[in-house]
Amino acid sequence: MKAGPRNRKIVFQRRTVIIDDYGGEITSWTDYAVLWGGVIWGTGAERREAAQLSASQPATFRVLANSETLALSVEDRISFAGGLWNITSVVPLGLNEGVEVTAIRAAA
Repeated sequence: MKAGPRNRKIVFQRRTVIIDDYGGEITSWTDYAVLWGGVIWGTGAERREAAQLSASQPATFRVLANSETLALSVEDRISFAGGLWNITSVVPLGLNEGVEVTAIRAAA
């Protein structure tokens, strides 16, 4: 993957669970990896569900392959462009060429 297309800072986050003093679980998100990558925007989709209009924006993020990006999963998420993105797929490209992460940002 050439350096030119990697012109956006992408923050990958991983869920962490903390047990409070009463034994309850508190879920929080911590930054897992901050990387430069390329973004390919998908088309927005609108749908009507239960008389409520919602929209979603898909995008594909391309980053270099390393131990962090190869360990990404759909349990992680992305913080990018002022929004939170739910990862829907993680696909390695070639022999350590890069990783393609598809995610959706939902808007209420």
